[in-house]
Amino acid sequence: MEPATKKPRNVQVSKGPCVWWARNDLRVQDNPVIRLVCGAALVDGRPFVGVFCFDPRFLDKSPYGRVTDPNFEKSISTRKPINFSSRKTNALRARFWVQCVLQLREEMRARGSDLLICYGKPEEVLASLPTGTEVKCQNEPVSIEQTDVEQFVAKALIAKGSKLRKDPGAMSLYHPDDLPFDIKDRPESYSALGWALGWTDIWTTMDQEANATPVRPCVPAPTNIPKPPEGLTLQGQIPEEILLDEAKMLKHLGYSEEEIKKAQAQPIPQGGEAAAREHLEGWLSRQSIQLQSDNPQASEAVFWDLPCAGQEGPSKGHDPFQWVNLSTADGGLRISHYMAVGCISAREIFNRAKETPNFAMVAHRLLWRDFHRLYAIKYHRRIAWLQGPAKVQRSWKDDPEIAEAWKKGLTGVPYIDACQRELATTGWLAYKGRKTSAHFLVFDLWMDWRIGAFHDEECLFDYDFAMNYGNWAVVSKIGNGGASAWDGSREFDPEHIDLRWKLRAEQKNDPSGSYIRKWVPELKNVPDKHIHSPWYMTEDEMKASQCVLGTDYPKSLVGPLELESCQPRAW
Repeated sequence: MEPATKKPRNVQVSKGPCVWWARNDLRVQDNPVIRLVCGAALVDGRPFVGVFCFDPRFLDKSPYGRVTDPNFEKSISTRKPINFSSRKTNALRARFWVQCVLQLREEMRARGSDLLICYGKPEEVLASLPTGTEVKCQNEPVSIEQTDVEQFVAKALIAKGSKLRKDPGAMSLYHPDDLPFDIKDRPESYSALGWALGWTDIWTTMDQEANATPVRPCVPAPTNIPKPPEGLTLQGQIPEEILLDEAKMLKHLGYSEEEIKKAQAQPIPQGGEAAAREHLEGWLSRQSIQLQSDNPQASEAVFWDLPCAGQEGPSKGHDPFQWVNLSTADGGLRISHYMAVGCISAREIFNRAKETPNFAMVAHRLLWRDFHRLYAIKYHRRIAWLQGPAKVQRSWKDDPEIAEAWKKGLTGVPYIDACQRELATTGWLAYKGRKTSAHFLVFDLWMDWRIGAFHDEECLFDYDFAMNYGNWAVVSKIGNGGASAWDGSREFDPEHIDLRWKLRAEQKNDPSGSYIRKWVPELKNVPDKHIHSPWYMTEDEMKASQCVLGTDYPKSLVGPLELESCQPRAW
């Protein structure tokens, strides 16, 4: 007897639109997610639209902790009360963020589609989509809170007969599927990560092993983006008259008149994908004519206080790693703010920089970024704990007056104060400033490192969860880095040995204190010999400089620091 012929199973195609939930991937070039969504829409003959949500939880002021878990239901049982808070995003960064989103909308409209911009929790906004909608997004496993949001959205969509699909996209330099190790086995040191990925020595050469893990090529923007559904309006969708007025938009997002006025008084770079690519192209065009050997100041710099492959200062000739950039207030590419919101991908920068004389610098910095992203994925919520993954125990302080003095640049240590004021004003702080100021807070003021990390989360123009909390973990020695981050032996520094060493290096690099004078005007008339150590001024010198310590400028929170005897030492 012939077996019964099975009838082909009909798979019912959803009738709702295909939706790209744009997050920190605000671009169309080298964006695998938008290609996936457009492909699904074209194959099934469904409309397509992009949606972006300004989530109030990531804008408003909140106590330190998981804004997606306000009742601490997901917290560990030993969690201790927190008494410090910050905004999740200040108005200055919000201005840039809004610009980037609006520029993406213009690009989408130019391609015949649209981006709907909303204010509200994504799980509520996206739940207002029609039944049968398929939503795709770039997942963000590095952030505890964003992972929660993805779960909330998936649950809300299922309840409405829709679904959420996630894809790694191109946020990292290396695609997670290409890594030669499981995330739980991520190497603990940066050098070991380089070796695991096939770099011979990421600190000294760009040579790679024959079987090195490849960085994927960029993917082009979709050439055919389907039209959006007609008449679709979402919960929390922001009216056009508000979107086109920056002040009204910032007010709509919850900022006060004072915050808005302060933010709009500060110039910011143009937001958006086109501006990011223009920034990169400008840097690329300068590489053939701007070599380190042509910079007379570079040969005089010192960076014995920085992780520069053991070098104390520049070597002769051109340095492809551009270590000197770490010792200045200017930085290297200065493109991190575009990367943070996804206006440009790490792998586009990597691939475009390959033929430049400073490719080593680019690869080194981008791999450092992946190092922190992998750290955040591996240890997840533990990276936000006071003791960190290493479970370090110290007698941390949380004195609100000391914390406020550090935030406002009123510690009485000129270089630290200059760093904190530049950050508060511009949202930018170069690598050396971030690391030195963080070290000062933790090991010299003995403060809870999370106070600093949360403040930087509010203020940094290029805030990125993994980079911010990963760097703070490195500085605080709580479980990110080599053996010294895990042995738990690093205590506070009552003699301020490391701080003196770091400040001495800054004194050598900027003997006239031009950086300090720019950001700490109270010290503008202080003689060069005292600009880094005003506590050595006599009463007559204070009066002549119109800078009396304790009156015109604070006395140092850590007392007078002797700098002159500090000499180079191995990192």
